[in-house]
Amino acid sequence: MNPTLVQRNMRYWRLRPDPRLQPWVLCYFVVEPDDACPPDNDYCTEQLLLPDGHAEIVFNLGNAYERRPMGLGATRDVMQSSYLIGGRSRSVVTFNRGPVRLAGVKLDPGLLRSLIGAPLCEFSEGTLSLRDLNQLALLELEDAVARARTPLVVRSLLDEAFLRMLARVPERDPLVDRLVGDIRTHQGALSIMDWSRDYRVDPRRVERRFAAAVGITPKRYARVIRFKHSYHQFITNRSGALALYLDGYYDQSHFNKEFKHFMGVAPSIRLGDEMPAVTSVCDHLLQGEFSVYRSQDRQDRFHSRPGLSDIRLRRNHPGRNVRE
Repeated sequence: MNPTLVQRNMRYWRLRPDPRLQPWVLCYFVVEPDDACPPDNDYCTEQLLLPDGHAEIVFNLGNAYERRPMGLGATRDVMQSSYLIGGRSRSVVTFNRGPVRLAGVKLDPGLLRSLIGAPLCEFSEGTLSLRDLNQLALLELEDAVARARTPLVVRSLLDEAFLRMLARVPERDPLVDRLVGDIRTHQGALSIMDWSRDYRVDPRRVERRFAAAVGITPKRYARVIRFKHSYHQFITNRSGALALYLDGYYDQSHFNKEFKHFMGVAPSIRLGDEMPAVTSVCDHLLQGEFSVYRSQDRQDRFHSRPGLSDIRLRRNHPGRNVRE
C-alpha cells in the first residue's frame, strides 16, 4: 500500500476506518521514516498542527519528539510514550529529534470520553499518557499495533478494537451531541448564548457538560471549527479571488487576526510558503476530512448515531448563523 503523503524523510498513511465506525472515527494514520533516505538525513522538521475538533489516540512506536503549544516557545514536552489528546483549541508545533514511527486515531471527543470514563476537561489543551490512564484494552492495542508490520495490518487491528469498544460504549449526553452537531452544521458560526436560549437551557450547565465531553468550552470549539473551514477554503482557493474563507468572519481584518492566532503568521506568509514550520501533515488530514465528509450525508449520519436517544428539548426557532 503506497503512502498518501511523502515528505523528505517521512512516509505518511491516512487510512479510512470500517464504515461501521463512521462518524465515530474520522481516520487512522501511520507515520514511518523513509528507508530510502540515508541514515544521516536531517529529520529535524517542525510541523504545525491545527486543532480540528477531534480527539486523538497517538501510539508512539519509536523515538522521542518534541511538542509545544503555539506561542509558548519555552514550553516543550518530550513525547516518549503513547498518549491521548482530548480538547484542543491551540495549535501545536512538533519537532522530530530523529526518525519517528507513529500510529494513531482521530476520533469523536465524546467517544473518547466514553471509552476512558473520565472528563476530557481534566487534561484540556494537554495530553494524557496512556500508561497513566492504565486502561488494559488500550494498552493491549498499543502492543498489537507496535508489532504490526504494515499500515494495512494497523488498520485491521484498529478496526477490530474499536468495533469491540463501540459495542460497550455507554449512552452519551444528547444535549452535547446536539450542540456539537449544530456547531458543525453552521461551520462554527453559531452563537452559543443564542443556542442555549433557543433550547431553554442554562448556558453554564451547557458549558460544564460540553467541556466534560469535548474537553473545551463550546465557544472555543466553535472557534476551532470556524477557522478549520476557513483555512481549508484559504489553501484550496489560493488565488483568494472568491474570498470564500471570509465566510463566518466580519471582514478580512477579523480573519487575519484569527489566522495569526492559529498559524502564528499572517496569511501572506502562508501563501508565500515562508512559514518556519511546515503544514503538510495538517493540510493532508484536512483535505482527507473534507473529501470524505463534504456531503450532506455526513450531517445526516451524525444526527442519527446508533445508541443516542432523541433530545426532548423545546426550541423556539432555528439557531442563527451569527458571526462573533
